[in-house]
Amino acid sequence: MYYASTVRDAIVLYACECAGTAVMLFLGVSAIALMWAPGSFVPAIEPPVLRRFITGLLFAAGATAVVYSRLGQKSGGHLNPAVTLAFWRLGRFPAKHVIPYMLAQVLGALAGVGLALAASGDLVRSVRFGATAPGTGWTWMAALPAEVACTFALTFLIFVSVNKPALAGRTGLLAGGLVAVMVALVAPVSGTSVNPARSAAPALFVPLVRDQWLYVVGPIAGAWLAAVAYRQRWGGRTVCAKLYHTAQYPCPFDTCGYRLLEPGQTLMTEGERGDEAYLLERGVLRVTREGVLLAELQEGEWVGEMSLLLDEPRSATVTAATSAQLRRVTRDSFGRLLAEDPARTQELLRQLARRVREANNRVTGER
Repeated sequence: MYYASTVRDAIVLYACECAGTAVMLFLGVSAIALMWAPGSFVPAIEPPVLRRFITGLLFAAGATAVVYSRLGQKSGGHLNPAVTLAFWRLGRFPAKHVIPYMLAQVLGALAGVGLALAASGDLVRSVRFGATAPGTGWTWMAALPAEVACTFALTFLIFVSVNKPALAGRTGLLAGGLVAVMVALVAPVSGTSVNPARSAAPALFVPLVRDQWLYVVGPIAGAWLAAVAYRQRWGGRTVCAKLYHTAQYPCPFDTCGYRLLEPGQTLMTEGERGDEAYLLERGVLRVTREGVLLAELQEGEWVGEMSLLLDEPRSATVTAATSAQLRRVTRDSFGRLLAEDPARTQELLRQLARRVREANNRVTGER
């Protein structure tokens, strides 16, 4: 069941996404004002590419902080209509929440720019509220492909990161680092928006209309192409549309492929119906039957696969010996995962073979 099953639950998600985007824009626009406004107390840093990198780093730091904060952990931490659309394209985000999320992101961006204006006043006005526009000597014909390429790179990185156990917890940091590099290199061409809400809000304050369409078309096209490319390579098999998972806040997306456990928490109980299997990606699990320890499972091992394969009740109780992260595999996704990931298939076959050998050894020993 989708976590936001009531109107109240959904409103909480939208409010968190709105507030998170507001924090990002407030910190981002303030950073632009401090680094580039003529009256700023921060001295001009040379060369300009270094100043752009620091500006991008500060801007991205706001987004990264939100992703790891309570706001991001509740809403998923998209903060960007293009990212939301891309996850929807992969089937990882509910269609009925796409428009509300996008509206929340735009409203949050407007609130963030307004807060930056209230805090910094003339400094923010002097940098045109951080509005994006093609750089001097560049036209939309150069800026548009730059926005498409940058958003493609950012969205594809997010897809890859959330799907790899070694990178999943660092998704926000990796995305923030990439944004800082792109700002340093591409800002003179397009302003490096990669986010329709980030550009729309400052443009409304200026107001600025010319060429603003490209900051809607470019990021959405780039994110959409990233979803298509990822689907071509990995069949669209992302784990979840949430950028950072912890056991403290339940994931709001019913298609989430993660399960997080605290030490001592029970994953499955002997005798219960088994509709899911799990692949242990981090931590240690204890397998017991009638209180007797049967095994300790390590990273890379499967658990619950027998119930899924044979449609039988759970044969043992499994609890977390340490904090653990598991990949949830349903009946619908089980065959697809094995077909798309030969390494996982081989590990499952090895594990099943070990269990058959252990059973044979026990029978032989009894005789």
